[in-house]
Amino acid sequence: MRKLFVQFYLLLVGCFLTVVLLIGSVYDRVVDSASDRYLSDLLTASLTLITSELGNVPPERWSAELAAAGQRLSFPLRIEPATAFDLSEADRGELAAGNIVMLEDDYLFLQRMPDPRYLLVAGPLRYLIFQHQIHWVDYALILVIALSLAIPVLLWMYPLARDLSAFERAARRFGQGRQQVRVDLPPRSGIQRLGGAFNLMVERVNRQMEQRKALTDALAHELRSPVARLRYRLALAAGEEASTAWSAAMERDLDEIDALLEEMLLHARLDSPQTPLSPSAIDSAAWLGRHLERARALGPALDWQLNQTAQTPASFNADPHLMGRALDNLFANAARHARSRVTVTLGKDNGFWRLSVDDDGAGIAPADRERVFEPFVRLDASRDRRTGGHGLGLAIVAGIARAHSGYARVEAAPGGGARFILAWPCAAMPARPQDATKS
Repeated sequence: MRKLFVQFYLLLVGCFLTVVLLIGSVYDRVVDSASDRYLSDLLTASLTLITSELGNVPPERWSAELAAAGQRLSFPLRIEPATAFDLSEADRGELAAGNIVMLEDDYLFLQRMPDPRYLLVAGPLRYLIFQHQIHWVDYALILVIALSLAIPVLLWMYPLARDLSAFERAARRFGQGRQQVRVDLPPRSGIQRLGGAFNLMVERVNRQMEQRKALTDALAHELRSPVARLRYRLALAAGEEASTAWSAAMERDLDEIDALLEEMLLHARLDSPQTPLSPSAIDSAAWLGRHLERARALGPALDWQLNQTAQTPASFNADPHLMGRALDNLFANAARHARSRVTVTLGKDNGFWRLSVDDDGAGIAPADRERVFEPFVRLDASRDRRTGGHGLGLAIVAGIARAHSGYARVEAAPGGGARFILAWPCAAMPARPQDATKS
């Protein structure tokens, strides 16, 4: 709110000062100029008349005549030697021409006497002194008005900032996966229509997510039935005349369809912002050894290594089923692209558990290191279905990382190839409620 208030207030004050300066400029050019001209003409006539009268009386009576004239004119008059003032050549010329000269700093007006050695001095004029002093009053009033503008701005801004804060909190909660969040704004709110549009958007997004999940679940479950029937008929058809190679090929195809269906269901479940978890303490050595032994069957010719460091914990906290699935997917990806070696490391870094799998394959270009975690993304022609996999393995890894409030990324391995990293907070995670989508 502070930033919004300051921006709007400065804009309003800037507009106000601009208008004041424009009006002041017009006032100075028109009103002040006319006032000065009128005052100058009035004093010229008065002082000329007085000097004419003084020319008809002896010098010893000048003081009395000036005192009487000063009372009538409401400003003092006196006679001063011309040498008492440091005048410019232009001012001396004005006096010689019979005009009056104004000394603005002293609020005085000078008029030449018949005897050029003397000058008739009028002033200081209280009007000019007041006119100078009132400028400071103008500045003070402008400052007070500028400061007082903060009050209506604050009165207008506070409810708007309050509603915007509520809107921001709702948007953040929705972004964090709280799909039932709504913006509840008063009817008189300035952003009430915006809140209604946000609620409508949330409803449509939730509806689309539910429809997509329902479609994925229905597709996977519907495909499982014909797959089961195919397996049954394949078992019945297995006889002496059936080709063993043909039967084995069909079994592999069915296994692949089964694996694809399982990955689709798991990816759909992980796509939900509130993925159910069952976190527990996991024994690091046993867990890594078990999954590493299973991975060796994926690439018997590869050198599978477990890199244990001082940062490798004795145990860590995670969902054992999901984290095991993520590690298996990383091993499967490494087995398809490694040339000779795959290395797995588990450690702790800045409050995060860090699980990394290195391979010595061709690596992944920096431009593709984010896309590789998208579903069904194949980076080049060599990464097609013939290399194995269904295009969901790394997307599932990223989903499991998000479910654990962590992240997944890929970088260049120190020895060449790719290093896939899965990291999640070391703090114990509360178990989330299970639902029927968990498989």
